[in-house]
Amino acid sequence: MPFEDPVNLYSIIHFIEYGILALFPKVATIHVLVISISWELLELILPYKWANESFLNKFADVLFNLSGFHFVRFFR
Repeated sequence: MPFEDPVNLYSIIHFIEYGILALFPKVATIHVLVISISWELLELILPYKWANESFLNKFADVLFNLSGFHFVRFFR
């Protein structure tokens, strides 16, 4: 499980969600990092199957969050 599915359908959702977050001018990169990392840590204790993912996937999720955010900011 540690290296399973680091990129999946949820990766696209992460990219889009944080791209939308980039439309709010007061949201900064530090906010994105805090929200992203906090969510991934919360998933460690959630009892749902979808929250049970590899650490590599958690890292990839944070990267997709940052990528979506900065992609939209670049073109905005």
